Amino acid sequence: MADVTPARPGELLAVEPLPAWASARVRYNATWTAIVLALLVGLAADQALRVGAFGLGATATVGLAALIQVRGVQRVEGRMLLAAATLFAVWLTVRASPWLLWPDLLVAISLLCLAASIAWRGSLFDLGVAELSARILQATIQGAAGAGFVARPLFHMRGRIGTALPVARGLLIAAPIALVIAALLASADPVFASFFNLNIDAGQLVLDCLFATFGALFAAGLLRLCASEPVDRVDGPGWRLGATEALVVLAVLDAVFAAFAIAQVLAATGAAADTLRSAGVTYADYARSGFFQLLWVTGITLGVLFFFSRISRLTEARSRLAFMVLAQCAIALTLLIDVVAFRRLSLYEEAYGFTMLRLYSHVFAGLVGIVFVLLAIDFLGLWRNRRWFIGATVTAALAVLLVLNVANPESMVVALNTSHAQLTHKLDSSYLAELSSDATPALLESRASIDPALRGQVDQVACGKPRLYAPQPAAFSWSEAQAAAARRAGC
Repeated sequence: MADVTPARPGELLAVEPLPAWASARVRYNATWTAIVLALLVGLAADQALRVGAFGLGATATVGLAALIQVRGVQRVEGRMLLAAATLFAVWLTVRASPWLLWPDLLVAISLLCLAASIAWRGSLFDLGVAELSARILQATIQGAAGAGFVARPLFHMRGRIGTALPVARGLLIAAPIALVIAALLASADPVFASFFNLNIDAGQLVLDCLFATFGALFAAGLLRLCASEPVDRVDGPGWRLGATEALVVLAVLDAVFAAFAIAQVLAATGAAADTLRSAGVTYADYARSGFFQLLWVTGITLGVLFFFSRISRLTEARSRLAFMVLAQCAIALTLLIDVVAFRRLSLYEEAYGFTMLRLYSHVFAGLVGIVFVLLAIDFLGLWRNRRWFIGATVTAALAVLLVLNVANPESMVVALNTSHAQLTHKLDSSYLAELSSDATPALLESRASIDPALRGQVDQVACGKPRLYAPQPAAFSWSEAQAAAARRAGC
């Protein structure tokens, strides 16, 4: 048994402090300003949530949440993330499609949290999986303790409570007397009685308090996260998988993908015609099927390659070279699968038209292709001293979402279906009716390019909603206003 040296009487055993990402330590305490800022965000959140719709209120809330962080975020990169969060929040007013609004909101909130997390130290382009997980844990801990952080100035007022007790006792004594006198005066004078006819919706008041509290707590969590102890570089666990195991996994993946590539060649050249006939599948059906499964394959392969590149022990130059060659082969073959999925989806759309899901599947396939190229560059050893892959992937995804916001994907779906209708003389008006106001101007403009027999369907879809638009300020949406104006002009 190992020797154990007992502690001397009165001697305390040294306990190592928790790392910054696992503790609730802060660099400084909040002031009264923090309380005011949190309340302002809470009031803005109440206005945004009570209307029950995306719009100007949501944009203002996110923008105000970014503004209150500027002083606490010391690094230029963090402030750039705050600006990016505000940029994506603007689209909450500009667009109306749920395919954009929810991703925009999620991205804006995530950027606010990331900016607060790297307020003092860290970078999006030097962020490994372990450190990202540590920062998420730190954000959760600090966010949960945000209320105590901003309420700290109130605790310092406990010494002044004694001076306010006489005033409180006086108010308690005066309250019943004032109520009796006010009731008598109200019964004698209807004008005076009207002062007490307060039209208060108790249910709405409770909701407003809940909404404001939710927004204030979120702002308090951001402020505390800005004030938290900076997280140092966090590396992954010391355990590593052997090089042989990793190489076997990649070799098996390459073999499966190579077999799939051979199958594509056989199908394209007609050599597999007998196989398709025996399965009861025509080549047209074969070419138009399986695209979602192929996209899943590319996504899973991306995770496998990234995971094994991080947990494999590649100490020898020969094993590192073998791993890189097998990984690059897997990436090349997976990109082939990505192209096949893209093409199959295009053939399916040529037959059945376009939807938002199919359009986003195209976008996902393109994004996956970009990420695989980034992973291939990472495996080649570019910028080896920094962990840039996650940051580059996030940047690529943000760029794609920004392009989608600018391009207006629902108008793209309308344009693609209009072109499809010119060939097939068919239009899925029931699906077009499910689109948001982002599609309305494009629908009305499409009438000139389709058969007269289909124009009535477009009119029914595009003109069935109100032509006047007068929302509450917090619910204002530029897209809804543009759609109403298009109906007034074109219906």
